Amino acid sequence: MAQAAGVSPSTVSRALRGERAVDPALIERVQAVSSKLGYVPDPAARALASQRSNHVAILIPLLSNALFVDLLDAAQKTLRAAGFQTLMGVTHYDASEEEQLLREQLLHRPAGLLVTGLDHNPATRKLMESSQVPCVHLMDLPIGVSDEAPYCVGFQQTQAGASMTRHLLSSGRRRIAFAAAQLDPRVMQRLYGWRSALQGAGVYEPTLEFLNPAPSSLALGGADVSANHAAAPCGGCHLFLQRRLGARGFDGRLATGHCGAFASGHCRLQ
Repeated sequence: MAQAAGVSPSTVSRALRGERAVDPALIERVQAVSSKLGYVPDPAARALASQRSNHVAILIPLLSNALFVDLLDAAQKTLRAAGFQTLMGVTHYDASEEEQLLREQLLHRPAGLLVTGLDHNPATRKLMESSQVPCVHLMDLPIGVSDEAPYCVGFQQTQAGASMTRHLLSSGRRRIAFAAAQLDPRVMQRLYGWRSALQGAGVYEPTLEFLNPAPSSLALGGADVSANHAAAPCGGCHLFLQRRLGARGFDGRLATGHCGAFASGHCRLQ
């Protein structure tokens, strides 16, 4: 390849990886020779030589949740532009399944890990630490700051639940229900934030908690398919309900034309 393209072997490697430091004209020349010779790089051999592949492993809970689909799409676009490929795994909110997926993905010697949340079982945490693969946790922030805190991109869930509730309280609403499903740790943290805000205002009512472990969501607790689902049945009477009922969703997808539903956005693409 290098001889045919008239460049060094290292330039061929960097050109095929799409590194930005390589002159575009050289990349085009190398790619033309590669196509002519039918050359396909061996990622396994590259990983063996460098002890790292160009894969970044991404573990998300569900593909049926638009929130994680958007996140995956943004991550893949960003990583591909930097010369990396994504290796995706779906955990289904199962700690054992997450552990097994991580074990399998570490066999590919990934260049990095993107994992959802901070709630991992001890075996998974040990795998992350012993692998020495750079790891970023998504959709959550630890409570407090310390030198041992992991790299995180997200927001503090309890604080988010409390902030949403205080916003509704400031608009004059007092009977604020918390309806959620899935009941993963992040949902439960938002539940705690909701409770704390209502207790602080002296208007907490336990009967306004609607929790279902099934994989669905409504209003405050789950993803914001929530506000739309809460509002959809009200379509025929939305003029009456708009001043009576407010639905607060969570992932930035606004419901329109229904019962005054609104949502909090959290810039997952960024």
